[in-house]
Amino acid sequence: MAAANEDEILEGFLCPICKADLKSATQLTNHFESLHQEEQDVLKSLKDIFGKAKKIILNNDDTELKETFDRALKFNSQEYYYPNEEQSIGVSRSSTDYFRGVRSARLERYATETNKLLIRLDKLVCNMPSEPNQRKAFEQEVVPWLDGSSVKLCPNCAKAFNLTRRKHHCRLCGSLLCHDCSVFLDLNVAKSIVDPSIPQTSTQPDQEVTEKNGLRLCEHCYNLIELRKQIQERRNAKTALVTAYEQMRSLMDQARPAVAMYEKMCQSLFDGETTYNLADVNAMRGKIGKLAEGIDLLSKQVVAHPAEPGTRQARLQNSIRQAAAHYIKEDLLSLRKLPTEAQIEEVRIERYERAQKQIQLERERRERERDWREEVSASGSRLEHADIDENNPLIEQMNIIRGYIKDARKELRFEEVAILEANLKELKKEYQLQMLSHKP
Repeated sequence: MAAANEDEILEGFLCPICKADLKSATQLTNHFESLHQEEQDVLKSLKDIFGKAKKIILNNDDTELKETFDRALKFNSQEYYYPNEEQSIGVSRSSTDYFRGVRSARLERYATETNKLLIRLDKLVCNMPSEPNQRKAFEQEVVPWLDGSSVKLCPNCAKAFNLTRRKHHCRLCGSLLCHDCSVFLDLNVAKSIVDPSIPQTSTQPDQEVTEKNGLRLCEHCYNLIELRKQIQERRNAKTALVTAYEQMRSLMDQARPAVAMYEKMCQSLFDGETTYNLADVNAMRGKIGKLAEGIDLLSKQVVAHPAEPGTRQARLQNSIRQAAAHYIKEDLLSLRKLPTEAQIEEVRIERYERAQKQIQLERERRERERDWREEVSASGSRLEHADIDENNPLIEQMNIIRGYIKDARKELRFEEVAILEANLKELKKEYQLQMLSHKP
C-alpha cells in the first residue's frame, strides 16, 4: 500500500515513450511524429486505436438515433384502446389544512404590516401641521427615517445617488429611494382611507399629486395602502339589486308624507277652508301617482334580478315585489276622491253662514259684557287697577291667544288649536272669578 501511494497516477492523453500529457489526441499524434519518428509502429497502432474508437462511437450514436425515431413513429401510428371502465378512486389526501395554514400566515403577515402602515398614516394625516416648514420635522417624528449616509445606490432601481438624483425617504416606512421611484398618495384620499366616513375628494384631473398635496411613499407601502383602499371600495360598493331596493325605499319614504298631506288638503276642501284649492290637491295627487309608478318599476327590477329558483334570495325578491304591490294598492291608489267645484262652493257657503252666526253671537256676548261692566261701574265698585278693559292683563292674554288660534287655524295646526282653546277657557274662568271677587 505504501509503494502504491508513492507512485503518482497519471491520466489523460499520455505519450507512451516520454509520459508527457498532451491534452488531446491531435497534440499527442503531432508530438509523437515530431519527437519519436523512429517508433512508427507505435504511431500506427495509436492511429488505429483512435480510428476504431471514433467509428464505434459514431455507429452507436446513429443506431440509438434510429431506434429512437422508429419508436416515435411506432407510437404515433398505434391506436390505443381504452376500455369504458370506471376508474376506481385511488389514495387521496386533503391539502386543505396545509393551504389554510399557509394562507392564514400570509394574510396575517400582510394584515399586520398594513395595519401598522394605517396607524402611521392616521397620525400623519390627522395631526399634520398647517405650516409647510414644520411638516418635515413632524414626519420624521412620527416615522423614523433610515440613515442614508452609507447608501450609495437606490434600493429600487440601483442607480447611484448624486447631485441630480437626491435621496428621499418613504413617509410610512422611512426607507430610502430616489425621486423616480417615489409614488405620491393624495392627502384627501389618505383621509378617506383612515376614516371611511369622510367622503373621498381627490385632486383635479389636470392637477398632479406632488409632495405639497400628497405623501411620498415607496412602491411597497403604496401597493399595500392601495390594496386596502380597493377592499374598502368593494365592501362599500352596492350591487344593482341593492341600489334598486334602496331607491324603492326612498320613494316609499317620500310617498308617506305626500299621502298624509293629500288627506289633509282633501279634508280642508271638505271643511270649506280656502287654504288650498282644487288645483293644488290635483297636483299632489299627480305627484303621488308618479311615486307609485317609480315604486312599481323598481320592484319589478328587483324581482327580475337573476337568482336561483327556490333559494332564499329568490324568495326575498318575490316578497319585496309583493310588499311593494300591496303598498301601492292599499296606500297610494286608494286615495279619497276629490270633491267637485259645486260641492266645495256649497260647503264654503255653509261655513260662511256658520261664521256669521258665530260673529253675531260674539257681538252679543261683548255687548252683555259691556253692559255688565257699566252696571258694575255705576254701582260704585272699584277694582285695584283703574282700567279694567284693555289694560287688564287677563284680557290682553286672551286677545293674544285668540291671535295664536287664528294663525294656527290658517296653518292647519289643529293640535295647537285645541291646546290654545283650553288655555283660553282657563283664562276666561279666571277673569270671571276676578270680576266676581270685586263685585259689591
